[in-house]
Amino acid sequence: MWAAFVRQFAAYAITRRGKKLFALIGVLALCFGAALLIDMRFYVSANFVGLLAGFSAVAYVVQHGKIKRAEHQRLLRKAEVARQRALIAQARLDRIDTAKSAMRGAVADAAHLVAHNVSVVANEALLVAKETVESVERAVRTAAGAVETIRHANVVQTVRSWWSLKA
Repeated sequence: MWAAFVRQFAAYAITRRGKKLFALIGVLALCFGAALLIDMRFYVSANFVGLLAGFSAVAYVVQHGKIKRAEHQRLLRKAEVARQRALIAQARLDRIDTAKSAMRGAVADAAHLVAHNVSVVANEALLVAKETVESVERAVRTAAGAVETIRHANVVQTVRSWWSLKA
């Protein structure tokens, strides 16, 4: 059982909080020892222990102030790093938004260009189809005219042949 207690004590003693606590307990023990020595009328020893207690208390307060100042500086640096990280992240998001809007514009322009080109191609195809229809109609009219001319020539020839047979 004592081994477990000693292990826990040693584990706590090596932490920063444990060191602070044991330094404070030491200063308080020196003050209590000085009070006991004064009570027993050992003034020289009491003065020495009191002087040690006073220096230890001053050293404890100074060290505590340094630790608090260092911790405050560390927190300020940490806050500055977090602020810088937030600014960098915001700049990254702004660049991403700019790229997205540029891509949207490029896609819209490309879609407009494709739609325009498709419209031009469709209009050209329609014009070609109209021209083809018109040329086919002209060819049909020409062929119909030729057929009519041939039919008329055949009728005239037939009529002449009948007249020449009658005469």
